[in-house]
Amino acid sequence: MKPSILVSVIISNYNYGRFITEAIESVLNQRYSNVELIVVDDGSTDNSRDIIQSYSHRLISVFQANSGQGAAFNAGLAQASGDIICFLDADDYYRPDKLEKVVAAFETHPEWVQISHGRTSIDKDGNIMGRDPTFFNQGNVQPLLLKWGRYAWAITSALCYRRTILDKVLPIPPRPRAADTYLTATVPFYGQVGMIGEPLMFYRKHGKNRRGQTDNIAYILEQRKDTADCINQTALTLSQTEKFDISRDADFRSISTLQTGRGSLQEALTILWLTLNEARDLGQPTKDTLERILRRCICALSPEDGIAILRFGPKRYIRFKLTGKQPENFELSHQPLVKS
Repeated sequence: MKPSILVSVIISNYNYGRFITEAIESVLNQRYSNVELIVVDDGSTDNSRDIIQSYSHRLISVFQANSGQGAAFNAGLAQASGDIICFLDADDYYRPDKLEKVVAAFETHPEWVQISHGRTSIDKDGNIMGRDPTFFNQGNVQPLLLKWGRYAWAITSALCYRRTILDKVLPIPPRPRAADTYLTATVPFYGQVGMIGEPLMFYRKHGKNRRGQTDNIAYILEQRKDTADCINQTALTLSQTEKFDISRDADFRSISTLQTGRGSLQEALTILWLTLNEARDLGQPTKDTLERILRRCICALSPEDGIAILRFGPKRYIRFKLTGKQPENFELSHQPLVKS
């Protein structure tokens, strides 16, 4: 492929000095050569700054006080000149052919404004871990956002954008605190989303960064409310009359039950109905649907067990309930559980 399109890769880093070299090298060693790399250090207190500065002749560096992911992305985007923007968390890294395949996909599909792609999960030492999602929605996902508040999209390091479309939703606001939540809820109102089924990056799971797996109830509820606000504000900006009703959000309802501490069979049945209809509209794989049913309905029926399944995930939760043995190396927000 002739590297005529400039790609800007933005790495956001906070205290990942032990991983950031691999992230930087994975961008510098791409098979696609027309790339600019921007590394934003968000107030790290480890050795990150020294490592980033050692690459000063090969990347654009930005050092700022700790301000969060959205502010880091905004700082990186202010320096970016590329027509395509790709994000990378500093503890993840790219496959060598990632940018080559992303550029080809955008060229083949001019209607795509956002691309999700697959990933390979690894542990802190780089060893490959379990199953990764391969299903992502394509096309016009506005109806899914307005009806269910969600669609199937990738994590931050597997998200890519056309810069012309990003400019329509920038700057990224302080809320949601997860910048990818804001982008994936707003960008699809400006065009179709696409996907590449291949695992083009490596997603590192370690300690508190087990993204998507948390028992921080307040944070989950905040994210779901913020997502609803992003959807509805964007729809209003574009003069659309339809709005997303958060009462249709099965995650919001199930986690709200944990907050009140009062589970009920009636609420669990409502959540089951919502989840089945959501899965039908998203075209979600059966296994993913069953995992969501298990997690959401347990939260609705038994708040104590709901905390456990959020903390461990469905498979480890079932093992915990059968054996009473808590999984090792979990550093989430609550104290150790006692098997009921």
